[in-house]
Amino acid sequence: MSKCKCFGVMLEKVTENLREQLPEKERDSFKARWENEALIMEENTMTTTVGIPVSYEYQKLKKSGEPHKNTTKGDVKMMMSFCPFCGANLKDQKEGAE
Repeated sequence: MSKCKCFGVMLEKVTENLREQLPEKERDSFKARWENEALIMEENTMTTTVGIPVSYEYQKLKKSGEPHKNTTKGDVKMMMSFCPFCGANLKDQKEGAE
């Protein structure tokens, strides 16, 4: 998933662990995936990584200074520069790390 192999390895470990906790008949249909996965296109490469979501909300003000009735909500995703599992630099790394 990322330039280092940690995201794929960790997802496999979590998937296997959760699958073992299910009854035998339900294991075949079990699927797991990362939430907030993003496709990154830089220069001549394309990779995927996981973004950490940050949600926000605020009250917009009218021209008179009064707050609007409804709040404005949104979210952004912070992309990691370093692997949270092994510490590898995800931006500068050209070859996959184990």
